[in-house]
Amino acid sequence: MAADDMGEPAWTPFEHADTHAVVIFADLSGFTALTEVHGDHHAAELADAFAGMAADALGPGDEVIKSIGDAVMVITGSAEAALGFLTRLTEATRRAGGFPLLSAGVSSGPVIRRRGDVFGATVNLAARLAGQASAGQILIDPSVAAAGAGSGLPIAALGAMRLRNIAEPIEVYAVDVASTHQGHVDPVCRMHIAATGTAVTVTHDHRVYRFCSSLCATRFSRRPEDFATSESPVFGRAQS
Repeated sequence: MAADDMGEPAWTPFEHADTHAVVIFADLSGFTALTEVHGDHHAAELADAFAGMAADALGPGDEVIKSIGDAVMVITGSAEAALGFLTRLTEATRRAGGFPLLSAGVSSGPVIRRRGDVFGATVNLAARLAGQASAGQILIDPSVAAAGAGSGLPIAALGAMRLRNIAEPIEVYAVDVASTHQGHVDPVCRMHIAATGTAVTVTHDHRVYRFCSSLCATRFSRRPEDFATSESPVFGRAQS
């Protein structure tokens, strides 16, 4: 807003660009739990490394808009490009080790670009989908599901879902990028543990749980009821 010759405020045009984009929110599931167990410094280092991995995983036409704590927001031009980026980012965190599984939300539609940021209902939907995604899961809207059908990734319909601050239910689809790795997740800090290699294990109620460290194993042993839920990752069953 500026002043005209009479001293009255005058509105200046709202500088922006209306465009179409596929919006991605990706974050590290269980990051709060990991921070509590391993401390602020370790969590901050992990978040910084994750942002760097996201930048390295970009393909042609992909763009990081911003990083927010343990999350990154990326836009791209197609569903295939979005799923390709998330596949590369998932593999990068697995190879590096010590990261929680990713979760993500993806939505396609009109957006407003202004001063390096992106706004609009499409952005809000992608963020809400990311918030609903479980570890190792990508939640996508119908347009992304239809366009990404040829990606080779398994896409499953979850049905209509109500999302916070979105008036109407949205048909949601899930892309599973980590089902074979669920048994290699620390149930306390949610860190991904390599399928091979040494890890601390604890047996509880005839089930074997793997941990990234003795610290998490001790925490589990003190209060297993806090972590040994039906959704907890189980490495295997104890021999009878």
